[in-house]
Amino acid sequence: MYFLKRLVLPLLFLFCVMITVNVFWEAGGFFINLSSELLGMLIMLIYIDWILRQHEKQRWLPIDKRITSRLQILLNKTISGLRDCLGFGDVFDKSIGVSFDVYTIHKDMMHVGEDVIAPAALSRVQALNQSEWAKLARHIQDLHNDFLTFLNIFQTRLTPDQISDILDIQESLDKSLLYYSIFPDIMGVPESKLLQTKTSPKILQQLGCESTAKELQNICALSKRLSESTDQKGKAKK
Repeated sequence: MYFLKRLVLPLLFLFCVMITVNVFWEAGGFFINLSSELLGMLIMLIYIDWILRQHEKQRWLPIDKRITSRLQILLNKTISGLRDCLGFGDVFDKSIGVSFDVYTIHKDMMHVGEDVIAPAALSRVQALNQSEWAKLARHIQDLHNDFLTFLNIFQTRLTPDQISDILDIQESLDKSLLYYSIFPDIMGVPESKLLQTKTSPKILQQLGCESTAKELQNICALSKRLSESTDQKGKAKK
């Protein structure tokens, strides 16, 4: 875009001016010859820019593949950790056990997030005890730090949509711990052991579970969307 604004557009403007002037003043073909020279320069510059861009893509292709692989691993960790923290057990496709295809494993992981974890998130969160809440909180905090590190290191090689999705995931990770960070002595505590508060602790528990489950569902959806945008970016580079 910088190249287009600074060089190509001014030359294109001069070309149009020369053609227009030639209509009213031929000047022995001077302006038409000059416009032809400008057109030749435009074509040459556009072609050189295309060559340089292709060279840059090829030079970065191995690095971008490794960045994509790291992002997929991070998304796998996100979904697999939620699966473990919410007590889903083995919910993967049977073929994944004998498959060494990283792409297939990643796709199945995203399927688990969207079709298995998200629909049952609320009931699973409601069933968590105090130690399980603490385990979920540790996983979410680790994920937040991992996404932040990934973004800081690789943001120059990510698309705006990918950066937006990562920021949205971080925001949902933060929101998912909102109630737990305020009421760690309520979330996961059996009803018989709840201490009385101004607002009914059962109501606080329910609100906390609903808020956390909603954000976990959002994280699953955003993870799949980020995965799909990464696939599209990889196909565009081929």
